[in-house]
Amino acid sequence: MKKILLMEGSNLPARERAARLGQETTAGVYERSLLAEDPDLHIDVLFGADEGAEPKRPLEWYDGFVISGSALHAYDDLPEVTRQVEWVRRVADTGTPIFGSCWGLQICAVAGGGMVERSNAHAEMGVARKIVPTDAGRAHALLAGRPESFDAPCIHYDHVARLPDNSVLLATNSRCPVQAALIPIGRSVAWGVQYHPEFDLPHLAEIYEGYGDDMVGTAFFDTRAALDNHIADLRAADAAPPDAPVAWRLGIDSDLLHGPTRRTELRNWLQHLG
Repeated sequence: MKKILLMEGSNLPARERAARLGQETTAGVYERSLLAEDPDLHIDVLFGADEGAEPKRPLEWYDGFVISGSALHAYDDLPEVTRQVEWVRRVADTGTPIFGSCWGLQICAVAGGGMVERSNAHAEMGVARKIVPTDAGRAHALLAGRPESFDAPCIHYDHVARLPDNSVLLATNSRCPVQAALIPIGRSVAWGVQYHPEFDLPHLAEIYEGYGDDMVGTAFFDTRAALDNHIADLRAADAAPPDAPVAWRLGIDSDLLHGPTRRTELRNWLQHLG
């Protein structure tokens, strides 16, 4: 049985907001996806943004450390951010393997000495399209089973503007240069992706509903009606056959609709743990 410490990236107000809306937390979504790949996993959750938070067991007890998404910003000098960066460094000093998506990739980059910035030009909403492995990525276990180009669930405004020294870029696309990377930190190497292999369409719909006011009037949705129609399409596509017209309207296929395909990087990392 593999033992995983899962760091919830959201702070307490965000978790309370999710509870009021009847939505899953980012750690809850991650736990569900990890267990879909390995039902025998033992998963403890660490609320890394919270003052005084501690894991249930010593860090050395865990086989792997996973970092969920978050609405926080890795470049903000706030305790709820810097606490999580410090947790990454503490875990890395034990040599424990690390995996992070979106926020997880970004705070690993900061922990390793890189830089994260906000950029609407590099933002992606719902789907990261035509992700292409680099030569290093094609040879690395993280992307084993991925084709020459693929799509993945994704939602971010921030991006890794500079990887730490000695990092290895594993995947990119035309919208966001750093889609997957290896980041050396302390005695460990973090495997990170900018996209969300743990997300499914219902959770994307929940995010759109929860943060809809921030999305209307941007480059993604001109009106609330357009956003609401998109949310309805996401829910319909999740319940429909893969060849349904709604999937065509969304421009998605098995990369997002088929759970094992969507979770490829999670499965590869878990297998890497041995």
